[in-house]
Amino acid sequence: MRISNHLVSLAATVSILVPAGVMAQPVAVNDETVVLDTIVVTPLRRAGSLARSTSSMIVIDRAEIERSAATDLQSLLTNYNGITVNANGGMGAASSLTIRGMSSMQTVVLINGVRTASATTGATSLANIPLSAIERIEIAKGPHSAQYGADAIGGVVNVITRQGGLCGDKAYCGSVSAGVLYPWGGYTSANLQGRSTDGVDYAIGAALIGTEGYDFTAPDYFGHEPDKDGFLQGSFNLALSKDFDWGKIYADGLLSRSRIRYDNSYPYRNEAYATAFTGKVGTRIDHSEDWSSTVEFSTGLDHSRDFRKGVPGFDRFQTVRTGLLATSTREFETGKVSHSLTGGVEAYREQVNSTTAYDEKARNLAAVYGQYSLEYEALTVDSGVRYDYNQQFGDVVTYNLGASYAILPDLVMRSSFGTGFRAPTFNELYYPYFGNPDLQPEKSRSYEVGLNWKVTEATSLDLAVYQNRLKDAIISVAPTYLPYNIARAKVTGLEVELSHRFNERWSVRGSFEYKQPIDEDTGNDLAYRERVKAAGELSFKALDSLDLTGRLRYGGSRYANASNTEKLDPYVTADLVAVYSFDEQSKLKVSVENLFDKDYQTVSGYVAPGRTINVGLTRNF
Repeated sequence: MRISNHLVSLAATVSILVPAGVMAQPVAVNDETVVLDTIVVTPLRRAGSLARSTSSMIVIDRAEIERSAATDLQSLLTNYNGITVNANGGMGAASSLTIRGMSSMQTVVLINGVRTASATTGATSLANIPLSAIERIEIAKGPHSAQYGADAIGGVVNVITRQGGLCGDKAYCGSVSAGVLYPWGGYTSANLQGRSTDGVDYAIGAALIGTEGYDFTAPDYFGHEPDKDGFLQGSFNLALSKDFDWGKIYADGLLSRSRIRYDNSYPYRNEAYATAFTGKVGTRIDHSEDWSSTVEFSTGLDHSRDFRKGVPGFDRFQTVRTGLLATSTREFETGKVSHSLTGGVEAYREQVNSTTAYDEKARNLAAVYGQYSLEYEALTVDSGVRYDYNQQFGDVVTYNLGASYAILPDLVMRSSFGTGFRAPTFNELYYPYFGNPDLQPEKSRSYEVGLNWKVTEATSLDLAVYQNRLKDAIISVAPTYLPYNIARAKVTGLEVELSHRFNERWSVRGSFEYKQPIDEDTGNDLAYRERVKAAGELSFKALDSLDLTGRLRYGGSRYANASNTEKLDPYVTADLVAVYSFDEQSKLKVSVENLFDKDYQTVSGYVAPGRTINVGLTRNF
């Protein structure tokens, strides 16, 4: 199967009118009023409808998380089209997230809009984000450097934690959960949200999860230790806000602390304490009904302390990011056209404190950006431009342009183009013996064309064709492992998702993804990018109180090295989930991941989780 460059170019030329969201959402066409019921924040850094989003979107809400068999964020995300998670083992293990073939360092992960990636590695530890704290996940695929700056090449994942507010006609509500896991472990969590008598919206939660784990590394892999790699984590999340006549004040934060075991050769470290915190405080000022401004102060901490029992000393890596974001949005109408103008400035400082002696331990980054959007009947157009200045490598300008057009009320075409860049990490720039301070940022150009079709009330189809081109990619090779700019890469892909509801009890959903992840310098496939991925889901409401879901996932083969001499086998896994409602407040969930205990690897030398069983009870109040 081949998706040619000509197909992408032709489609982009024919329909530069486009990008919309996942699975068809109705829009207003020819003065027909249709409710836009889903609001997303991530693509444009402001609220907007999913139907008029300028990006291919995935929105995962709390109900979908609770219906999943996943026990952690890594397992949850791997079920979605365009997303690959490669993990060095099970719960708590290091993992890498790729979107549309772009690496974890080319993907931005946010918590409530705040960056989470380590300044040293450039990647986010997904294990530090517990599922119990998540209200919603918004994933905007494609380049978003014009909105978010560095690293937003493959896409943006915005994890939105639980937020406060009234619970229908109640001043407060919450839930308590507890369960057991196999391999042996357990978890408990509690969440409370509401509104105080003086109008303060609040949400507070805490969780504890742990497992004895299993032996992550294969017996013939370097550093293998024949033991179980356990994981223990505690977390706390908080959100506060209050509305005033003139606007709003808000704050939120997520803190997690973990103890992680991994394999390494004696006498090197094989355990770690990891602490992560992301939070912000901000205010929104409403100048008028159609003009508002926002100012936010944010901070992110990523800290690890690696050690081995009985061996003196430890390795410490700590990065701190502090930032300021100020934006202003004005909306107005001229005739039948609705306009939205946004301007913003952003600045943050990254610092490293480590037992490793970096040549430089801090850098400053600043940016200014602008966005313009219009809506005219069935047409939406979005555009953006951003200027970034980095203390190390200078300045970069990025931009994007996209639109959507509803050919019919239930058929929306989309197309977009955008540029992006990735900033070199502290490790790539300054790590002793292996750093190169002369590195320049990676640059990208990306196209997307797609359609979203609500075929009937019961059937929906979403299709996208895309191409990402990367130049000045940073690579390092033996024997020096000194990183340098040279590589060029191209990823061309197709994504299809189809869902159908047979009746009130039966429904199905399927997805298919094919991509060509090519290193243009060598002609080889990029490492750890599978060409084919597919998934299927069957849901059955067996009783009014019993919901059953079965899922199959196919992961295609992928090469484990740049030279394409080592190849990992394809695999198929199956999950089962049963949710029984005793009443409106109490639910029992029994789920099994990897039902048939399939033995496979997503990273060479590291064994993926086998059969995992979860039995949990949730009580809402």
